[in-house]
Amino acid sequence: MPEGGEVIDATGKFLIPGLVDLHNHYRDGLEEWAWGLQLHAGVLTVRSLGSDHGQTPAMIAEARAGNVPAPRIFTAGVGFSHPEGFPPGKLGPATEEEAREMVRELAAQEVDLIKMWVDTFLDTRPKIEPGIRAAIADEAAQYGIPVSAHVFFEDDVWQLVEAGVRSFVHGVRDQEVDDEFVAMAQDNGLTFAPALGQAKTFWWVAEHPELLDDEEFRAGIQPPAFERLLDPGNRAAMLESESTARRRVAYDYVTKFVRRMNEAGVVITAGSDSGAGNIAYGWGTHHELEALVEDGGLTPLQALAAAGAAAAAELTGDPDFGTVADGKAADLVLLFADPLADIRNTRQIDRVMQAGVWLGRGLPAFPQPAD
Repeated sequence: MPEGGEVIDATGKFLIPGLVDLHNHYRDGLEEWAWGLQLHAGVLTVRSLGSDHGQTPAMIAEARAGNVPAPRIFTAGVGFSHPEGFPPGKLGPATEEEAREMVRELAAQEVDLIKMWVDTFLDTRPKIEPGIRAAIADEAAQYGIPVSAHVFFEDDVWQLVEAGVRSFVHGVRDQEVDDEFVAMAQDNGLTFAPALGQAKTFWWVAEHPELLDDEEFRAGIQPPAFERLLDPGNRAAMLESESTARRRVAYDYVTKFVRRMNEAGVVITAGSDSGAGNIAYGWGTHHELEALVEDGGLTPLQALAAAGAAAAAELTGDPDFGTVADGKAADLVLLFADPLADIRNTRQIDRVMQAGVWLGRGLPAFPQPAD
């Protein structure tokens, strides 16, 4: 123990590594609020996945310099989509050469990975074209930058793997996969961060209005969005909409997909998609762990690995975080209850240590606009 170190009586408590969340979207001007929520929840390493607009890149630089309290951050900068695709405001190259030039610009920014969205969003938007996807992946490979793709359709996974992509968020949601797909995923070392918790929030909050009294859920949702959720009429509309019906079908497919992949030994990681939909920062990571266990068939130990060693290994070749071991970074979460007995016990936090320092925990208030 270092000189002057504090001895904590942790009798009857449980120690886990600081949680790693591979799927987050931070909003311009709200970064410190989001990071404060994640630190409170024991989320100590995050991946910002393609939405770094406005002041967000500068704030990430400040956080990395130690000037702003934040988790350890890996970032994709701004991600790729079709020029008329979703989300808006992303890079939308019209040609393969334009796509390559955009990758070169991201490489100059020293991003940690490249993100692309390959999805029609329930047939409402065009998908990025296969040739442009391949150009993005190929150019990224020239710079040694990994690529992660948001997917929905099985056919797109096959094409992206052929182009060199190995990391995926969400999963196959249009059909059940067969043995050939499973073997391909195994042989190519694919990883999937399925964002199950985010997928079901389109109806979950309406079916469980008690969430509106959950202090950590309330604290992590922007006030206008929370006000909409308080309206019983809005919640009823969420349950009755055609898009929700289609999303339920997709959810059935993706939970079967996660079970199949996990049983086959394909790596499943934790990525909450916090900042999207009704996913509160901090709260969303724990919600994702619960969904992975309850709906995706992972054991609690596998879920902890999904937000620990497995996620850390995807971020860097020799991580010093994501596990509790001698010589590793002292990013730790001390729990009041056993997460292996019930994964929901990851919420029962006594204290959080980041880089060997116990953090003062507290839910930050949503920032008020300047006068």
